Order: sequence, then C-alpha cells, then structure tokens
Amino acid sequence: MKKIMLKTPLIILALFIFIVLTSCKAISKDEANTNLLNAGYKVEIMDGDEFEESDENKFLIFGFELEYYLYAEKDEDEIHMFFFISIDAASENEPFIYYDGLKGGQINNLVYYGTKQAIKDAQI
Repeated sequence: MKKIMLKTPLIILALFIFIVLTSCKAISKDEANTNLLNAGYKVEIMDGDEFEESDENKFLIFGFELEYYLYAEKDEDEIHMFFFISIDAASENEPFIYYDGLKGGQINNLVYYGTKQAIKDAQI
C-alpha cells in the first residue's frame, strides 16, 4: 500500500506532462485543408517557392523557409496559414507577418491570421 501511495504522484505528474506536450501540436496543412473544405471554405494552397513569387508575399518570406501557405475564405471569414519548415523559421518570420483586423498567433511551425470563426473552423 505504501508503494502505491509513493508512485501515484509520479504517475499523475507523468500524465500531466504527456497531456501538456501533446496538446501543443500544430495542425497539419492537410488537416486544416480538410477542416476548412468541410466547413464550406474556398481553399488555396501554395508551396513555399510559389508563395515567394506571388503577389500574396507582402512580407518578404523566402520560399526555402516556408513549406506551405494556405488561404481560405467563406463570406466574411478568412484565414492565412503559413506552414514553415521549422519552429525557428516560424519564430523568425512571425514578427513580420500581420493582417489588419485579423487575430493571429503561432503554434510550433505554424503562423496564422484569421477571423475568429475561420480559426475555429480550421480547428487550430
């Protein structure tokens, strides 16, 4: 009985750490695409090189740092999602990305800006 009482706090701590670490996982491009299409959004996806050369690149993001860019819109709702090759690349570029009137954030290698509803529909 005494051994069980000693191990219980350690098991609880291990479970807590596991939950915290797994809950911070960024959504993938494919998951976001599926979620947004299912919610009725028109979705456009570009790879990093394609985005670098596009008119959408107002932030001077280099294609070798960006894996994918996803843009989705439905009525008044929209979302911009930047899937970088690493957390470091996302962190270095995030301060330069801004869309007026949209809520933004970073989760691991993902930087996003969108309306409240679009963020919810993407399931970020």
